[in-house]
Amino acid sequence: MHAFSKLLTIKNKLILSIALIHAILMTVFIIDLTERQKEFLLGESFQSTQALAETLAINATPWVLSNDLAGLEEIIQSQSQQIYLNFAILTNTSGEVLAYYHRNPKKKNKVGHFIEVPQTDPFSPSPEMAVNIDNLDVIDISTPIMLNQNQLGWARVQISRENIYKSIQIITLEGILYASLAIIVGGFFAWLMGHRLTKRIHQLIHITKKIRLGERNLSINLGAQDELQDLANNFEDMLNVLETSETMLFNAKEEAEITLKSIGDAVIVIKPDGKISYMNPVAEVLTGWSRHRAHNMHIDEIMHLFSDIDKTPLQNPVFLALQNGQPINLLSQSTLINRHGDSYSIEDSAAPIIDKNGNIVGAVVVFHDATKQRALQKQLEWQATHDSLTQLHNRQAFETHLDELIAISGKTPQSKNCLVYIDLDQFKVVNDTVGHTAGDQLLRQISQVIKKGLTPDAFLARIGGDEFAILLQNHSMQQAEKIATTLLNNITSQRFFWESKAFDIGASMGIAEIHGSLNKTAVLSRADIACYLAKDKGRNRIQAYIENDDNHESGQQILDRLSELKEALNEQRLVLFGQTLEPLQNQDELSHLEVLVRMLSKHGEIIPPGLFLPAAERFNLMPQVDTYVIKQSLEWLKDNHRKVGLMNINISGQSLADPIFNEQLIQRLELNHAFNHKICFEITETVAITQIADTIDFLNRIKSFGCKLALDDFGSGFSSFSWLKNLPVDYVKIDGSFIRDVIANPIDAAMVRAIKEIGDNMSIQTIAEFVESQEIANWLIETGIDYAQGYHFSKPEALDEIEFDSKQT
Repeated sequence: MHAFSKLLTIKNKLILSIALIHAILMTVFIIDLTERQKEFLLGESFQSTQALAETLAINATPWVLSNDLAGLEEIIQSQSQQIYLNFAILTNTSGEVLAYYHRNPKKKNKVGHFIEVPQTDPFSPSPEMAVNIDNLDVIDISTPIMLNQNQLGWARVQISRENIYKSIQIITLEGILYASLAIIVGGFFAWLMGHRLTKRIHQLIHITKKIRLGERNLSINLGAQDELQDLANNFEDMLNVLETSETMLFNAKEEAEITLKSIGDAVIVIKPDGKISYMNPVAEVLTGWSRHRAHNMHIDEIMHLFSDIDKTPLQNPVFLALQNGQPINLLSQSTLINRHGDSYSIEDSAAPIIDKNGNIVGAVVVFHDATKQRALQKQLEWQATHDSLTQLHNRQAFETHLDELIAISGKTPQSKNCLVYIDLDQFKVVNDTVGHTAGDQLLRQISQVIKKGLTPDAFLARIGGDEFAILLQNHSMQQAEKIATTLLNNITSQRFFWESKAFDIGASMGIAEIHGSLNKTAVLSRADIACYLAKDKGRNRIQAYIENDDNHESGQQILDRLSELKEALNEQRLVLFGQTLEPLQNQDELSHLEVLVRMLSKHGEIIPPGLFLPAAERFNLMPQVDTYVIKQSLEWLKDNHRKVGLMNINISGQSLADPIFNEQLIQRLELNHAFNHKICFEITETVAITQIADTIDFLNRIKSFGCKLALDDFGSGFSSFSWLKNLPVDYVKIDGSFIRDVIANPIDAAMVRAIKEIGDNMSIQTIAEFVESQEIANWLIETGIDYAQGYHFSKPEALDEIEFDSKQT
């Protein structure tokens, strides 16, 4: 084996490689030369045989025509001078031999015999030459004997090709000789090159042995400026780098020790048998063991891991890392009990230590104290499913649990489960009167009252501003009504006190059974309808939803209107109407126009707002309705802005509280700079006061685009005058309840005059609603009211059908 390895030196490989390359190239050359020569000789043989046959056919033509056999014999015998001619034959068209010559005298003369001749095409004007045999031994060709397009017979000649075979053998032998000579010469030069090359390689080998023994200060000069000398120079550079690397490796080891001592994670290194070889200071603190005492102890004696869920012992992931040869993460819910009995929630991972040969020589486990992080995570999980104000479950948790009860009802139809929907009756009064802080305190107080009246298995959630829901599993409708009655009594017996003010609290409750055939939306809708009916019947009462009960017809109508409204929004079947606001003090001023909305049924009937807006408000669709109205109004205004002085557009409280609606409105105003000064947005007094902080900020943003603002239903809410100074409005619309009886009722008249006077002082113009007679209009003019709106001037009409006065066109 050693002798064989010596044969595989670089020098020998170089010699063998060059010799092999020469052999391959010369072999290819010889084969190519032989083939080319063979093709040439065969072609020459074919052409000479063809020429001989054609000459014989031409010379024999007159003799065949005269049937002179003696002349034909003479002609054919004249061809015997051809050296490689095997035989020559002249026949008539039937194949009868007219003259015959064969190189072998012993061959029987075939004159008078018939032989097979080439088949000719009877429709061809002249027969063609026929090749009978064409191989390396012979070439046999038949040529037709022709006279004026008429065939008289055939001239057949066969030539031997034995000379070609001999020529090819000679060429092949010469090629082999030259190839051998080239291989020998090439091998010699390869030996010379290899000897010079390997001599200096051996010098390098000798130097590397010195390096392996520890020598570093070596100068390597091979006596030539070539690649090997470059290699030698690189060796010198490597020696310098090696010395530097050894120094750096030592320093890195020291730095690693310092790093492991200073990082915030605990690090423990173990041997393949699980015994500890290293611990950093953080690991010492968390485990309660010092590095020196823990050395060579088994890791299971140091790290006691348990599950956070059931407190069962856990396997240390370091053993899985050793077993699988891959990094392993610990379960996220793991606890470490240290030597002193202290517990830490930890997160850790383990990885095998693998040497350069792929062998596992140990493992490292890294972990850190995640106690605070896990507590924060639990807090966040709790917050995701609970209401921060009341500490009850929130709507998301409620809907999840409702889905679970629906699934249970679907699997076990005999189970009885109910939903109780609670809506506080006086919450808005508290908010409007004493503020949101008081409202929040009321919600906290009521939530505790409800919670105390329930058994632990009841699921209580706050699902809206003043709305609560209770899921009662394994409770019939009668049992749910009994619980609801108790809760209602508890709530109504409460009085809420805030800043020397006392409020009576009430609630309306709706109860619906949970069926597996319904989805959560349907169950909630039924409970909501029942609650709506309880409010409609006078509040402070309980209403159960019973299928096919006529009492639920109005509630179902709300749902029907809701469905129809959604379809109308999708199909753009909301129609814009308008009612003019007439100027009372300046008759030359253009009328203002308030935009109103109607719904067009599928049959083309106009549906008044009182039949679909309550459903929109009840189910939070007002932002969509207001968005539709604003978009269509702005498009109409672009084409008709010369007809009106101002276009009033209503914004609902739901829309005002919707950040998405607010942002979309701002974007529309940014694109409508040319006509913003002709837009006036109306909001009701109640909405403005209820959401005053957010309202003022948003209204100021609207005004920054040049729009006007009007406060609708002014005088109907609490403390109207005290709030007015805080709102950036341009117009107040005096509530119609003051206008209807303003002639007969001195108190109403005084209220209107007071509003007018305050408006003048604040540079706010006044608008009177519900003006239904000229007598009232005259009084308003005399009082100084700026604008009037009502049936006396115009009734609501479709925008495209309103006829404006000449001053408006």
